[in-house]
Amino acid sequence: MTVLVVDDEPAYRMVVRELLLEDGCDVLTAENGDEALHKLSVVHPDIIVSDVYMPVMDGAKLHRCVRANPRYEKLPFLFVSGYNDAYTMQSVRDPRYDGFVSKGASADELKKWIKYLTTPEDKRSRFLPGHSGSLN
Repeated sequence: MTVLVVDDEPAYRMVVRELLLEDGCDVLTAENGDEALHKLSVVHPDIIVSDVYMPVMDGAKLHRCVRANPRYEKLPFLFVSGYNDAYTMQSVRDPRYDGFVSKGASADELKKWIKYLTTPEDKRSRFLPGHSGSLN
C-alpha cells in the first residue's frame, strides 16, 4: 500500500512515515497541499493522510482539488489535526472516502482508519473506527 502523508510539521511527518514503514507501506511525504498535488501527478497512492491546517495550501483545499480530479474522486482521504472544532470537522465530507483522526490519537487508531478507508466498501465493517455507531 502506498500512503501520501501531507503535513507541515516535519516531526509529525517523520513519526507517521516510520509507523507506516514498519507496517510495510510505501510512504511518500509532502509538507503542504501544493507539494502533494505535484506528487499526485506522478504517483497514485492508495490513501492520503493530510493535516487540515498548513501554509501554502491547506488540507481542505487539497481535498477539494483531489475530489475535482476524476482520477482521484474516490481516493481515500484521512484528515489529521490537533483541532476538532466545527470548521475542522466539517472537512470530513463523506464517510465512505473520508475520515478524521486527532493528532493526539493512538498509532493504533490511525492504522485502523487507514485500514478502514482502504478496504473496499462492500467488505468494510458497518462501524467507523473508534465509534460504536454504524454508518446506517
